Amino acid sequence: MRYYFFELLACPVCKNPNLLLHPITEEKREVSVDVERVRCRRWCSLYWRNAEETPLELCRECVHRDIVEGVIVCPNCGRWHPIISSIPIMINDKYRNPREDADFIRRNISRIPEHVRREMRIPRILE
Repeated sequence: MRYYFFELLACPVCKNPNLLLHPITEEKREVSVDVERVRCRRWCSLYWRNAEETPLELCRECVHRDIVEGVIVCPNCGRWHPIISSIPIMINDKYRNPREDADFIRRNISRIPEHVRREMRIPRILE
């Protein structure tokens, strides 16, 4: 998942657009895009600041960064969504696979900072 896509997302449960993003692994991948068209409009998720404060030079570097594995957390409802193979899994709970969620948490819980974990609603069986 590219950082510049993040601001387009909202929580599928409570519709909150102000989500937390924590990348676990990234890769640099070449991409041919018009940086001025895809750059973040309101919030830079890579540098955690207003997009207007982020120089275009940093955006030119950012477009090549791909989040391969990570977690997206809704601070409003506590729902978390994994990023697996560069794809954010942002589907409603009734369509989620609890076994995949458990595997993801077991594999990555130590790589997710405490301040992010505090926001996540993780069932005890997955911790």
